[in-house]
Amino acid sequence: MAAVPELTSEMMSYCSGNENDLFFEEDGPKQMKGGFQDLDLSSVGDGGIKVEISHQLYNKSFKHAVSIIVAVEKLKKIPSPCSQAFQDDDLRSLFSFIFEEEPVTCENWEDELVCDATVQSLNCRLQDTHHKSLVLSSACELQAVHLNGENTNQQVVFCMSFVQGEEETNKIPVALGLKGKNLYLSCGMKDGKPILQLEKVDPKIYPKRKMEKRFVFNKLEIKRNVEFESAMYPNWYISTSQTEKQPVFLGNTKGGQDITDFTMEIISA
Repeated sequence: MAAVPELTSEMMSYCSGNENDLFFEEDGPKQMKGGFQDLDLSSVGDGGIKVEISHQLYNKSFKHAVSIIVAVEKLKKIPSPCSQAFQDDDLRSLFSFIFEEEPVTCENWEDELVCDATVQSLNCRLQDTHHKSLVLSSACELQAVHLNGENTNQQVVFCMSFVQGEEETNKIPVALGLKGKNLYLSCGMKDGKPILQLEKVDPKIYPKRKMEKRFVFNKLEIKRNVEFESAMYPNWYISTSQTEKQPVFLGNTKGGQDITDFTMEIISA
């Protein structure tokens, strides 16, 4: 095994001063300090340097270990003088050769954050533009009727929650729940036609920021009125009939017999 050639004066500039003094003496690699003194540096057939690691354990920091590796690698080449000690920037450049960067997918994290976000809501009452109020006629049906006097307390109060939806510049995605009840307006399909229904939900889960699409309606304000378009079925709107005491339904006719415009009264909690 060939002996390691003596270090030139240029090489010695790498091996003295500051933290690198932990590993090298001025006389060269034969008098190395600390854990590096047990490493056997010798030339191999191709002129490189072979490093043999002792089985003896040393209590050195990670930065010290990397300093040894970099110092040995520099001995393989003709160095240029350097007066600076091994710095953190050197570690960062070394890591780029050791570790491979991989993209991190955050879709699930984003969904969890959206679901956990606080849901903003307000309480309101709705009337169609013919002044018919919405009342709960049975456990699963809303009707539009004219109310007066003592009957006005039959009008349902909606808890309108502002939820996540598709990007719309003039439309606001909302969910319409009945205050004090675990019921939400939702859209479904029956006999090949979109329908409006009341769906019972778990109060421990709903409302939430990312509602299922069947619960989402895009609210659009037109002058002093509002309309509610189904997010699941575009161009289908919450509608009422011209006739008294008819169910509230999902219709696709605007400006005709069906009434799609409502007035909204915001009430205190």
